[in-house]
Amino acid sequence: MCVFVYTVDNETEPAVDRRPMRFTEVYLGDVGVDDFRRNARGELGTRTATLHAAGIKRLRENWVYRDAL
Repeated sequence: MCVFVYTVDNETEPAVDRRPMRFTEVYLGDVGVDDFRRNARGELGTRTATLHAAGIKRLRENWVYRDAL
């Protein structure tokens, strides 16, 4: 799994003066089925799966980039 975390300035006006999007973290880790928890169907009938706490911890241990700020 590859996760990109970023910040976006969507408040400064006019929009032309906004700061550029900036990546703050990048993670790349090998996760398996056991690293996920299953969530019930939502109102639209879509099932989702989310990493559970231990899976997130494992993924975050495999960081590629973390902003020093």
